[in-house]
Amino acid sequence: MRNKIVQKTVIYIMLVTMLVSTLFFGLSMFL
Repeated sequence: MRNKIVQKTVIYIMLVTMLVSTLFFGLSMFL
């Protein structure tokens, strides 16, 4: 049960970091 929760949190963190990095990249390219 704990392993599943950890996997979900890791996946969410990876997705968030990807979104943030793409947003920063877009902003840097735009500006």
